[in-house]
Amino acid sequence: MPPTRPHAAARTTALSLVLTAGTAGAASLRDLPTEVLCDLIDDAQANDAYPQRARMLSLLTADQRATVRAEVAEAMGSLWPGASGAAADELRRLARDTSDSVRVSAAVGLARAIERASAPERIDLVCTWALSPDTDERLALARALTWSTPVFVADLVLEQLAADESRAVRAAALAAVAKHFHEDSSAYVRVVSKCVDDSDDNVRRLARALLQRARG
Repeated sequence: MPPTRPHAAARTTALSLVLTAGTAGAASLRDLPTEVLCDLIDDAQANDAYPQRARMLSLLTADQRATVRAEVAEAMGSLWPGASGAAADELRRLARDTSDSVRVSAAVGLARAIERASAPERIDLVCTWALSPDTDERLALARALTWSTPVFVADLVLEQLAADESRAVRAAALAAVAKHFHEDSSAYVRVVSKCVDDSDDNVRRLARALLQRARG
């Protein structure tokens, strides 16, 4: 039998740590090479039957490497439908991460969660994030809604986000409007019309382009 390759051995060690991790185990898991952890994270999000995947992702949300946290943020969406409240809280925390790449990845994770969620979960997710007092969470939702996943309350939520105090949120909301415009053009024309005189140049450009598209 050929000897176990170092990389494969590291993955086996990582999985063993996940299955038995207490505080010391979690610290050891975070000491493993980035590529090993990223491989495990990829396996976790690709396989609903992956053992202890929720536990592993939870352990790695606090990893010191932004690359690992970004991978975790995207993978968190794979825990839906039926994700625990802890998983939802961890995804929200990643949306507020100090690293911009992690925050962007959290938006992808949220988009995946919305896509996979049951209808009641989908509405709850979108409304909870839309009503967040945290700008980064609202921005993550606006970015997540640029996916084409149909959401029952999307027009109302995007109308709210398009009037957000943050120009980044407003711009992301209009980018999402562009993806959903065909679903209810009259509702989205109303949203866009309120943004054509926005104080931010980028938001104004996006709004006017969308309005021109509606008229064309």
